[in-house]
Amino acid sequence: MKQTIKRPDGRTGGGTLRPLASELSCLQRPDGSAKLSSGPTQILAAVYGPAAPRLSGREVKDRAVVSVVFKHGSKSQGGSSSTKGNGNGNNNTGAPPAYGATERELEAFIAESLVQCIDVKRYPRTVIEIVIQVIKADGSVVGTAINAAVLALLDASIHMTSLPIACTCLVGRGIENNKDIRLDPTAVEEGDEEFSTIVIVTNASKERSVIASINFGSYGLSSFLSAIEGSFRASKTMVAFFRLAVEQKVVRESKTLWSS
Repeated sequence: MKQTIKRPDGRTGGGTLRPLASELSCLQRPDGSAKLSSGPTQILAAVYGPAAPRLSGREVKDRAVVSVVFKHGSKSQGGSSSTKGNGNGNNNTGAPPAYGATERELEAFIAESLVQCIDVKRYPRTVIEIVIQVIKADGSVVGTAINAAVLALLDASIHMTSLPIACTCLVGRGIENNKDIRLDPTAVEEGDEEFSTIVIVTNASKERSVIASINFGSYGLSSFLSAIEGSFRASKTMVAFFRLAVEQKVVRESKTLWSS
């Protein structure tokens, strides 16, 4: 009989996601904004543009330039200070605890993931700036940040060619066959030296399509394939949540319109 996984936050089973909550148009100045919570982890994302670049050197004549600013000013709620991946053990860069990546590296990964899903040719000679602020960090920070950015892009009415969904997965280290994965891990789970963290971005608009991935730690091929399968399952839940969040915004705005 397969042993049931008991997780630090009370969840049973590796495939269970934490409770989700969101708020769209939560900021006034940006063209689009969203606050997304996955359990205690809270991310605020803001979208500015498409707008003319402040510096002419950033302009591209046939498409928009997507810029990401990632700000991690919070402390981990899980109390973990270990690092994984190719980090040097110094977490003063503002990167999520247990990841060992710099903010610039995370910005590049997030931008690369999003630019593949934005219709950049629709907005030539412009810049779309996405600012991501970590409010509370208790695991799955990068995955939640990408999903918050997508909600903010939808709130800004940016035309998308596809819908990216990010999922953070925890897999066992080493090259052994290990198909047991944990989706949406907490900071305590991410700090466990027996596990590695993978952030996988899937294309919810296309069946079984992976856009990008980034890993922190070593793992076997079977673990990676299992993480991809788990991400596909999680993306279905996230798509339904995104749809509900947008529908609630439309209903709220329509009530405001008719009551004014």
